[in-house]
Amino acid sequence: MVIFAGIVHARSVLSVQISTIKNCIMKRVFVFQDFKSQKFWSIEVVGTDVTVNYGKLGTDGQTQVKNYATTEEAEKAASKLIAEKTKKGYVETAEETAREMKVEAKKYTLSYDEYENNVNLLDKILKDKHLSEYKQITIGCWDYEGGDCSALLQGMIENKEKFAQIEGLFWGDIEQEEQEISWIEQADISPLLDAMPKLKDLKIKGTNNLRLGKTSRPELRSLEIISGLPTEVVEDILGSDFPNLEKLILYVGVEDYGFEADIEIFRPLFSKERFPKLTYLGIVNSEEQDKIVEMFLESDILPQLETMDVSAGTLKDEGAQLLLDNMDKIAHLKFINMRYNYLSKEMKKQLQSLPMKIDIAETEEADEYDGELWYYPMITE
Repeated sequence: MVIFAGIVHARSVLSVQISTIKNCIMKRVFVFQDFKSQKFWSIEVVGTDVTVNYGKLGTDGQTQVKNYATTEEAEKAASKLIAEKTKKGYVETAEETAREMKVEAKKYTLSYDEYENNVNLLDKILKDKHLSEYKQITIGCWDYEGGDCSALLQGMIENKEKFAQIEGLFWGDIEQEEQEISWIEQADISPLLDAMPKLKDLKIKGTNNLRLGKTSRPELRSLEIISGLPTEVVEDILGSDFPNLEKLILYVGVEDYGFEADIEIFRPLFSKERFPKLTYLGIVNSEEQDKIVEMFLESDILPQLETMDVSAGTLKDEGAQLLLDNMDKIAHLKFINMRYNYLSKEMKKQLQSLPMKIDIAETEEADEYDGELWYYPMITE
């Protein structure tokens, strides 16, 4: 009887252990890193409890626990949260690795009060004792009265040894309430780029008097320029060598606010010889977005792309129909970004049949004036 009772007890304990294992999902940890944010997010399901821990890398963060009626509901909720985070760019990482990761990004900017009190942005940057630890930096508002960045640039170049480790640079991250994008005064930033030999990711906002120089940058992996594109900047890109570039996003803009060239100036960019490793190409925010779709379809670079980005412009049914008519050319794509568009409801329904992920949100209505329809890109001034 004792032996039998022991066996029953052992089976009972084993049953509880198995039940516990079934009701527990191993803890999963995710990390998000860009020019501004260095965050972690973890989730763990034990029985009907879902525990979420999140915060800045290098900290303990905050913890939230939510209880569900059943384990199935808890697991379903966790799966939904994970999908939301990965969609936002969070990458799953080993817990030990995430725990050891440090904040590697910082944004430097002047508040209006600091500007009024004559705080110098260069001094603010150079006095940061953690500057040498950062791999990504963002430079925000340097002036509230339309001044250019020449003095800041020169000071950073004179202290270039302090920026030699930088791998990511967002230059001109200025909010609309600080300055309209068309007011941002730039300069020739090529000397600063030369001072950052490890630079892989470059993002720029504002293009007045901007120059990139014509050079070879084999280390560069991504380039994004937000604003109307002056001819000189496009020519700098066309005159440079970026053999390892994987992502290119250019905001075209409108006449009188940066872009005054013919749309054909962009056609040479659609070249696999020029960009042999490019997988993400975005020529966006254009008044001629349908024409840009044509350029994609007529190019030799399309077969190597994973993402076609034709967002933020005046994409209409004509351009979308071209995609539907050329399924053989686009079937390999993983994603087509068409966010902010002028598509009809009927066309959006047809686009849902495409085999890849698409974003067709933010549909605008054309303005009618004096019997004529007017279409505007997302960023015009």
